[in-house]
Amino acid sequence: MKITKFFSLMLAAALVAVGCEPTGKPDVPSTTGAITLEAPVSIELGQSITFTVMQEGQDVTAAATIYETAGFTAVENPYTPTTTGTFSFYATKGKESSAIISVTVMASVPVLPEDQYPDSTKFNHRVLLVDHTGLNCGNCPRVMDGLEALAKTDAHAHYSEACVHGGGYAPSGSDKAYSDAAKIVDSYYRPSGYPNIQFNFRAGQGDIGNVSSFVSNNTKIINSLVKAEGADAGIAAAVSGDQTAVYVSIAVKAAVEQEYRLTAWLLENNIYNPGQAGASKDSHKIHQHALRNIAGAYSRNDISGDSIGVIAAGEVKEHSFELPIISNKWVVDNMEVLVIVSAPNKNGQFDVVNTAVCPINSTIGYEYL
Repeated sequence: MKITKFFSLMLAAALVAVGCEPTGKPDVPSTTGAITLEAPVSIELGQSITFTVMQEGQDVTAAATIYETAGFTAVENPYTPTTTGTFSFYATKGKESSAIISVTVMASVPVLPEDQYPDSTKFNHRVLLVDHTGLNCGNCPRVMDGLEALAKTDAHAHYSEACVHGGGYAPSGSDKAYSDAAKIVDSYYRPSGYPNIQFNFRAGQGDIGNVSSFVSNNTKIINSLVKAEGADAGIAAAVSGDQTAVYVSIAVKAAVEQEYRLTAWLLENNIYNPGQAGASKDSHKIHQHALRNIAGAYSRNDISGDSIGVIAAGEVKEHSFELPIISNKWVVDNMEVLVIVSAPNKNGQFDVVNTAVCPINSTIGYEYL
């Protein structure tokens, strides 16, 4: 009996010891269904990314695994990138997988300006004006004169301009304003000839006549597209850059609750193109607002950029991009970033709802009415 009692006590002690053994994992809610992965949109190089996985409103990070899409390899949480760039991640928990999110790692994160009127959602509306042009386009200097004249009118407060050297009249070997990004954008718009003016992503073609006709007719188009009562969303931005990349922090403040997409176009000014066909004065050989690179998702079929989700009226969503300097012939000091925000139109197709331009190493606040 004493031996039996001894072994019973030993077994009880062992069970207590096993029951008190730490598992190494915190308690995780017993939730099911879709999961979402959360992380900061941007960090400075040397900082760590801390991921959070949510399921049914509960934090289930401890039970999830984080993967980087490059190689689909698991990463630690927190994770510290060793280079700048845009990194994509997703999470898994059991059979559930999250949507892919992106985090931009910058040499330095540009700081957004303070919102001067946090209670306001009345924003000036600027449409997108795209000039399809090129070195070998003999009629393009006429449009250059038109753009210069249009910029001196009141209409200039309601559009942002980008010049696309990417079509057949912009040979990559000799047109100094050519870029691969411009070629993609040219393919998206499919201009019927050159020069060619397009508005927004889907608003159609503008006038390319003489200066008087150009200014008059394009002003009418701009006025027909602008929402006088205010744009659907406002834009604030901060831009910094060096010889390797341009970095942009963006805040989108909604006046209308809907899904928004965001892209940023890197533009360069004062590009000297000495062989410009049809040039009759020196200014025709100097190209402005030439598209160099694009941030966010884009293709020949869709240039609307990254979805930043549904934003409620009065709320703000921040996003960041890195725009690499691909060529050592690009002059960073002459650059600016064109921010384009789009939303679904009545046909469910994403079209531009507002634009803003921020010069290199500068900031711009929301442009209130």
